[in-house]
Amino acid sequence: MLLLRNPQTIALELFGVEEPPHWQAQHRWPAREISGDCVFLNAQQARNETLGRDAPLAGLGRHWWAFACSGTGDAWLIAMDDSVNNAQQIAFLDHDLGPDAVAQPMGLSFGQWLQMADLMRQWEACDDDVQAAQLAEVTSLLDQISPGLSQRFPYAL
Repeated sequence: MLLLRNPQTIALELFGVEEPPHWQAQHRWPAREISGDCVFLNAQQARNETLGRDAPLAGLGRHWWAFACSGTGDAWLIAMDDSVNNAQQIAFLDHDLGPDAVAQPMGLSFGQWLQMADLMRQWEACDDDVQAAQLAEVTSLLDQISPGLSQRFPYAL
């Protein structure tokens, strides 16, 4: 059974803080693999990832900062301003698009991204013999995090 945990619990486990932190480029949190496609980067790794990508259309370092990556070379981006509902917005960058890649807004805050990453960790721990009911459960939970997230989620479930 999959469980949608609150961002505070996840932040406490990962970073030792009770609230999902307001992400900053010079943070002091350690790198953590939350799930296979959600690897949180420490500050130096995030800087290298942001400045080292060849994706000029994505606005990296100006509008977006890479804060996490996948095991396949994709990146999770966070807005460098928090102008939308006072919450930093999350986007996805598909490395398969190369220099034509643009930030794909995910409709998530950082706390919601933590929930999604934690849910994917649980999903990956399930048996490989996925039943329709399990797929419906993870889809429903993604949509509880953010309406329509199951459709925007960049990976096959």
